Amino acid sequence: MIYILLTYLLYPFIYLIILLKRKKGFERILVIQTAKIGDMICSTPVFREIKKRYPSAHLTLLIDPVTKGVIEKNPHIDKITTIRTKDFKGLAGKVRLSGLIRKGNYDAAVCLNPNVPYALSLFWGLVPLRISVMPDFAGITFKLAAVFFTHLEKHVRGKMVIETYMQMLRKIGVESSDISKDVYMSEGADIMVRDLLGSIGKPLTGIAISSGNKMKEMEAEKITALVNKLLDNTGTYIALIGSGQDRDKAESLCGSFSHKERVINTVGKFSLTELPALLKRLSLFIGVDSGITYMADALSVPLINVAGPADMQDQRPTNEYAIIMREKIPCVPCSHAFRSPYSCRLKTRECITSVSVEEIFSAANKILLKPN
Repeated sequence: MIYILLTYLLYPFIYLIILLKRKKGFERILVIQTAKIGDMICSTPVFREIKKRYPSAHLTLLIDPVTKGVIEKNPHIDKITTIRTKDFKGLAGKVRLSGLIRKGNYDAAVCLNPNVPYALSLFWGLVPLRISVMPDFAGITFKLAAVFFTHLEKHVRGKMVIETYMQMLRKIGVESSDISKDVYMSEGADIMVRDLLGSIGKPLTGIAISSGNKMKEMEAEKITALVNKLLDNTGTYIALIGSGQDRDKAESLCGSFSHKERVINTVGKFSLTELPALLKRLSLFIGVDSGITYMADALSVPLINVAGPADMQDQRPTNEYAIIMREKIPCVPCSHAFRSPYSCRLKTRECITSVSVEEIFSAANKILLKPN
């Protein structure tokens, strides 16, 4: 709160400097998206449409290091700057962040993460046009800091966040309703996948064995039962998908499968820039509301999303082959785009556990039986 009050006191002086600095046009644009992988993928229409409207503008993206792999091959980004949340804690951190922004000499900033540090730092960083979103879950502190944006687009519950973003972009002259997602892969990724899969063709079902938010993660027992049901009742091969941190879990799972010869453990073998090449080979992807699910969605891979606590009105897979599964439970949704818990307040995770193996298998079987 003290930083907000200080900024109110300094407002006339900073505002005057910004007025003297302002010029016509947008030669340098900053976009801030420091959320996780799924949110980054869902934000790619923002980068694409800005660059389409201003092809000669220099577009810088400020991100969390964890998402760099999913965005570094995106041709619409001219520069990527990584920053961690802890880097701008306290006065020194906010001064450091505003200094970084000021050095960029930006004409406009599009902040996809509405919070106090960015509201202050963009103002201190002397960015003339500063646009963001007014979240549906905004506290008093953010509301006090929100005056330091030049425009706030109100996010209305029931509307997709990306739709709110696209509406917000009209303030910088970007008129588009194209919310299709983009994913790009590194050169040679197709060869890596071909070498791993060998002669295995379709059908190939990918199953994500983990999630960055453990509250959304499917239980190991459910994954085992689902894989065995697919192996016993269909001709599909199974590709286990996860990060290097999931290797032990993958090894444990592999020991309990009925037809191990049809299971390919890809966990930890592909980076985020390489993973799209594997996902493109799938007949079906099964996962929870996580980054890899949105990567599969961007690639138009048929998918089953066990939505769990996530608000599907805020953000969801949108390709025509996506199936969203969730039981009707009073506490759902509790996880929203601008307010996302990492533990179940009821300690039950019923929104995940209540979706049965039989339900997932039935939906998966229908997809696998469809002709290519």
